[in-house]
Amino acid sequence: MNVGILGTGFGIEHAKLYKKMGEIKNIKIFGRDTNKLSRLQEELQIDVTNDIREIIEDPKIDLIDVCLPSSVHKQHVIEALKNGKQVFCETPVALSIEDAIDIKLAEQKYGKRVYINQFIKFEQPYEYLNDVVEKEELGKLKALHIKRNTPPLWGDLSLHKISTDLMIHDFDFVTWLLGIPEGIVSQGVNGKKGQSHVHSLLKYPETIVSVEGSSMMPFGHPFTVCYDAIFEHGTIKYKEDGFKDRVESSFNLYTSDKVEQIEIKNQNCYEETIKHVIECCQRGIPTRIALEEAVNSFEVALKVKEQILPFNV
Repeated sequence: MNVGILGTGFGIEHAKLYKKMGEIKNIKIFGRDTNKLSRLQEELQIDVTNDIREIIEDPKIDLIDVCLPSSVHKQHVIEALKNGKQVFCETPVALSIEDAIDIKLAEQKYGKRVYINQFIKFEQPYEYLNDVVEKEELGKLKALHIKRNTPPLWGDLSLHKISTDLMIHDFDFVTWLLGIPEGIVSQGVNGKKGQSHVHSLLKYPETIVSVEGSSMMPFGHPFTVCYDAIFEHGTIKYKEDGFKDRVESSFNLYTSDKVEQIEIKNQNCYEETIKHVIECCQRGIPTRIALEEAVNSFEVALKVKEQILPFNV
């Protein structure tokens, strides 16, 4: 199987992961910086090009991995589909629901699949929670609080972008777990330039869900992801603090009878996602990161954005 990668930002990390996989025979990456391309060619022993058509129109390439800005996703994803390629695309899939729907229509028209990098579905603590909910091992899920808080490390995460560029990962998970919410209520505030804090309540028939996202943490604060899941017969609490030099994690199950420390598996969710995409392409099996799933969570992110912007701009 041959892979073409568009973009030398996240695309470099993707290339390193593809290099580890025996199913991949050849990798070619597109970028505009010729010096960076030369370094990549030497370090990773992969093909490089500054002509995007050499990847999109190459009949030997089976899968195109789109790591370009979201503003050009629609253009290049549709071109890849037209040229008979399967597509793996970074999030968010687009910048408007209209563009996302156009991509969905192209997927149907050209008969190839678009996979979206919803990597959170391959993070073991979130997979674990999904399994517990599906099997009702602790009864019904009654309340869920998810948090993703970061120092200002990722560019503009003001109210214009935080729901689609940061909180989207948690919306990916919630819509996978519980489906599309019946209603959404959100509040948000801007902090310093490019920083904001948002709290959203998602309405489900039997479950209270709150999703918090913040880019207002000081630089000394870790990148934090966590959740509290409250069931009829127990509670699961997960937290990961990512510091510059270490990661501190806790993952516990609480019931009336016991407190159990759950083992956190040492797995790379990005690597697991790419493995899944390759298996889907080769075997044609169902996927948990389908374009339709990404459109659902993207709609939630856009509704949150619509609610928080009018009061802060």
